[in-house]
Amino acid sequence: MKTTNLENQNRFSATPFILMAFALLLIVAAPFASVNPKLQLQSSSLSESPVQPGHTLALTLHIKSLESDNCADRVAVQLAVAYPLSIQGSDTQYVSSLCYADPDANGTFTFLLPVDNLAQTGTYSVSVLTTYEKRFTKFSESNTLSIRVGGSPSFTAGVSSSNPVDIYAGDDAQVSVTFQNTGPSTVQSARASATSSGIEVKWAGADQTIGSFAPRASATATFTIEAAKNLAPGNYPLDVQLNYVSEDMQNGTSNFHFIVPIKPKADFSAQFSSTTQLHAGAPQEVNMTITNTGTEEARKLKVRIRPLFPFSTDGTVRYVESLLPGQSVNLTYVVTVDKDATAGSQLTGLLMDFEDPQGKKFSDSADFAMPVRVATFEENIQQYLLFIYIGVAVVALIILRKIASIVGGMMKKKDSKK
Repeated sequence: MKTTNLENQNRFSATPFILMAFALLLIVAAPFASVNPKLQLQSSSLSESPVQPGHTLALTLHIKSLESDNCADRVAVQLAVAYPLSIQGSDTQYVSSLCYADPDANGTFTFLLPVDNLAQTGTYSVSVLTTYEKRFTKFSESNTLSIRVGGSPSFTAGVSSSNPVDIYAGDDAQVSVTFQNTGPSTVQSARASATSSGIEVKWAGADQTIGSFAPRASATATFTIEAAKNLAPGNYPLDVQLNYVSEDMQNGTSNFHFIVPIKPKADFSAQFSSTTQLHAGAPQEVNMTITNTGTEEARKLKVRIRPLFPFSTDGTVRYVESLLPGQSVNLTYVVTVDKDATAGSQLTGLLMDFEDPQGKKFSDSADFAMPVRVATFEENIQQYLLFIYIGVAVVALIILRKIASIVGGMMKKKDSKK
């Protein structure tokens, strides 16, 4: 009986030591036990970098719980983006809990981010907000990611103006080509050059400096072309090349092909067709031939001589209803040659107003020469011989009348004496 009491006494005396040891263990282990969970964005990956405008980017986030003995509950991952990025679907994804020992797939979140078609190259921010709870206490983690939007320059081009609009053989024209930068990046040191076969690109403007222009911007180069006088109507190529330097300092080239239509048109030559030479100082009827050397019919043709020294006319205008290509017509005019004209071929011309078969009005000219002959002394005398004869006759008549008067007076005196 005494032994039993001793054992009970020993048991009760050891209890305080056990409680003290347990309390000491809790105190020692307290620094090693977490009070709150901790989540961290460990890594992220992109389906495309840099992403091209118009593409949809897949952004994958890998979030890990760092505390081995404390799970995060009601985990939410939310994205915030700005133009040119957007979010396809919901901007927030959820998982009920995330623990340290969970597989990586449990902390993987994938968002689809469409990129606008008109996005410019650059770096854009994506904000990631991770919220979670533990024992009704809320926690959050914030991260910022950078998305690079890239892309090569891209161009379209078109003829924006032509002066004149309709181009004919013998014309000079200014053709303006406008380039549109449809790509997402800025180009620098842009130069445009033009070449052609059949029509001539004036060398002074065949190579033009444009400089730099931004995405979605445009720039214009104007080229001067010449269609030869004898150029046949038809379509002629105009090839334009645009050289530039991209943002990554790479040389680039874009080529464009245009068609320049040369329209048919009447053209004329004129020739003096009289067999005699023109005498200086005298009006004379002359014949001349006008020929349609062009490629189109001329209608309602009005022809007059251009007054150019030493020639002058009475302003007569000849009318021709129609003159087909290759056809000729003879016209007659009265021309006066100035008395001070010198001998030889003297330049003059015809002025023509006409219409094409579509009723469009045109004006043209054709130069030619007419021979001038200066009268000799004998011819000049002969020219005034009639006036000399008349003058002599008048003087003779006056003298005769004077003589008759004297004789008549003398006869009267004789009669009175008788």
